[in-house]
Amino acid sequence: MARRTKKVGSSGRLGARYGVRIRKRIADIEVQSKGRHECPECKAVAVRREASGIWHCSHCGVRFASSSYMPTKPAAVRREVAEVLEEKAAKEREELEPEPEAEEGSEEEKA
Repeated sequence: MARRTKKVGSSGRLGARYGVRIRKRIADIEVQSKGRHECPECKAVAVRREASGIWHCSHCGVRFASSSYMPTKPAAVRREVAEVLEEKAAKEREELEPEPEAEEGSEEEKA
């Protein structure tokens, strides 16, 4: 007997109901939420979802709250990372732009 859920994975349990697009979205979300993720404390790939928004690391034992389907960094951390990346990009832009050369008839030469 052939496997019936090869294309849609765990959303094959829904059968022919609800439409292809919705079943594929459900399959993608379930693959993300049921997989293992990196722990914010010990950096081990050992975090599993216990319930909606509750995540547990089997390596260090830390339990924390985050988004429902994938553990995300807190908003403050994301904001800080975005600011650092923006500053770095600004510095790179400054390095790439040529500095304006001093005019030949500047005040220092006249004096």
